[in-house]
Amino acid sequence: MAVLKWLPSQAEYLHQQAVRLARAGGPQAAGVRERAEASASALRELLDPGQRAVVDGYASNRTTLLVVEGMREVGEGVPETRPSLESLKVDFDCQVLASRSQLLLNLCDNRAFAYDLDYNEMVRIVGNFKGGGQHKIPEEPAPEDVELSSHSGLALGAHTEPPYYCSFHATQRRSPAPSTLILTARWNPLQEPTQVIPVTPVLEALGEPVVDALTRKHYQFTRPDSYVPGDEDGRDVSIVDYNPHGDYAFRFSAYRFSACAGAPETAHRALAALQAGIANAERLQVTLDSSKAILINNTKALHCRDIIKDNRRILVRLFGYNRFSTAIVQSTDPMLVQG
Repeated sequence: MAVLKWLPSQAEYLHQQAVRLARAGGPQAAGVRERAEASASALRELLDPGQRAVVDGYASNRTTLLVVEGMREVGEGVPETRPSLESLKVDFDCQVLASRSQLLLNLCDNRAFAYDLDYNEMVRIVGNFKGGGQHKIPEEPAPEDVELSSHSGLALGAHTEPPYYCSFHATQRRSPAPSTLILTARWNPLQEPTQVIPVTPVLEALGEPVVDALTRKHYQFTRPDSYVPGDEDGRDVSIVDYNPHGDYAFRFSAYRFSACAGAPETAHRALAALQAGIANAERLQVTLDSSKAILINNTKALHCRDIIKDNRRILVRLFGYNRFSTAIVQSTDPMLVQG
């Protein structure tokens, strides 16, 4: 884990640029991408050598988790009741937070993007809109009907962000999983943490034979409930991928992956060992508010959360691709890729 701490003057510049981008429409608006890249370039010039080293460490895919602290708080106090998802999508403070996250992605040499299978939405508002939290919402669905996604209040097991087909590069049909997941909070009244699990120590503890089994295409997954309809679950995928440079990417969900029918016993044993390793792994806990953000390396870390207690907890999420990833790009401004 690394920490990027802003000086007050740097935080003020970052906030001013985020407000300017939000007024231009935020990450989803045409023309904002180039403005964000220019602002991030100017922001980099304000960094001292230590801060640059932290940023470069993340940009080179060496850092599992980057915590960004010391930013300007955004918005006022917590409301008595949580606003609707529709109103939060157009909330100006949410757009400021999203624009700030886009700047942070650019600063770390990542490109913000959206998937077509995620309704082309670059900015995801994460909160309990579908039920399942400790405090019930209006028209709470039956427990078995609660959507297993970031739009519910259910506890989410350890997972990387989908899609799970490939890790660094596009195939003929699929763009890779995100390189980065960036999160900040609009509100977090009870200071409920986000948990991050570094993968490298888990794989090292499993040993080479088990990791080798995880590189075989003997696994399958179920697709997220919140995606657009019409796509099938995944078959014949691996969990670990190595590239020619010796780097690796990991993709997994504790509640979506299983071994394919007919997979060798080594695949079943490796999956069980992985699940046990994750269950016993160190968990980094970060409590988000509007002055803090985290960049999670989605190729080398899992994240999870407990059941949401306060339904007013609202996070703002963006995805990013680093310079090592290639995608099937459908449009560049804003960046939309085929999932």
